[in-house]
Amino acid sequence: MKIILLVGPGEVSKRNELLKIKRQYPPENISQIDLKTQDASVLEVGLASSGLFETGAKLVIGENVPDKLDLKKINLGTGETTLVMVADSPKATSKLLESAKALKAQVLSFEGEKETSMFPFLDKLIEQKKEALIELEKYREEWGSMYVITMVYYLLRRNILPLPQSAYAAGKIKEQKKKYSLQNFTKLYYLAIQAEYNIKNGDMDEKGALTRLAYSFISHKSN
Repeated sequence: MKIILLVGPGEVSKRNELLKIKRQYPPENISQIDLKTQDASVLEVGLASSGLFETGAKLVIGENVPDKLDLKKINLGTGETTLVMVADSPKATSKLLESAKALKAQVLSFEGEKETSMFPFLDKLIEQKKEALIELEKYREEWGSMYVITMVYYLLRRNILPLPQSAYAAGKIKEQKKKYSLQNFTKLYYLAIQAEYNIKNGDMDEKGALTRLAYSFISHKSN
């Protein structure tokens, strides 16, 4: 049993690290449990159960893990299983962090200063404010096109995944996503992938590809 704890305010960095880990396992060997809506007993079931087509190492992911969760009280099982727990910044009295260290878990912390400074831009983008087109160039020059696209991926995922625990953040996301359907988000995600592909392959310059992607948000028609 291997335990990895991903913590900190850097949501994009945590998500990218989680995606790297998931790529090491076939989809049928991955179980994902949201501990915001399910309790720890479901996590234990995920650790103990095996899928019909599952062979080899297994990956179990716990999302929105509460700070009070004591991993030492969970039946973690044995075998070729990796447990990845994704949580916010732990408090000084965190049972989660304390028990993870006691179990010799790998603890990875992700800071969020860089991401936080881009949140106003992301809000303007999804709210279809034209100021986003002006700010886009500043962020592209400062941090590069690939980081901007990574943040756009985050923006789209946060509107599809379960709402965050923060009442303020959840309320804002609910309001922002009113103009979009799941089909709209899927199309925008495809356009982000296309922009990344065009830049990496030299089919479009960075400024042109990102401007076209941003305009896809700005020109989106409400449902």
